[in-house]
Amino acid sequence: MNKHQKPVLTGQRFKTRKRDEKEKFEPTVFRDTLVQGLNEAGDDLEAVAKFLDSTGSRLDYRRYADTLFDILVAGSMLAPGGTRIDDGDKTKMTNHCVFSANEDHETIRNYAQVFNKLIRRYKYLEKAFEDEMKKLLLFLKAFSEAEQTKLAMLSGILLGNGTLPATILTSLFTDSL
Repeated sequence: MNKHQKPVLTGQRFKTRKRDEKEKFEPTVFRDTLVQGLNEAGDDLEAVAKFLDSTGSRLDYRRYADTLFDILVAGSMLAPGGTRIDDGDKTKMTNHCVFSANEDHETIRNYAQVFNKLIRRYKYLEKAFEDEMKKLLLFLKAFSEAEQTKLAMLSGILLGNGTLPATILTSLFTDSL
């Protein structure tokens, strides 16, 4: 079923169907919009949760789920291996992420609540979040000791309340870790 364009006389236009038009995959535009909104939300995690809830209708969370969770956990997009792509440019990073939070149980629990609200509101993010956590656990060596501790606390809280299945821990059983 190859769709070849038939020859036409000059003066006619090709008609493209909506289903044939593809949107560009632009995670950097998504990142810039998300980071700007998170930075405007301030230090209040309730405002962050409301921002994420309201922008879910405008931004395509389904398409950019890995970028979304990279930003919420690490503060910016992550390259393969766990290094931050935007480490030098502070305008492309947010301070409202798990890695830049205080290293106490209550703060990490509040961040876990943000993830819970987001996943409850957008159920299709559940599988993507599970995959993202597996990926983050594979990147452990790229993170500092404090970031590893925060990630471990977040994982423990999310495993404890049932947001994440215990199968994500299987990614820790690789030879490199």
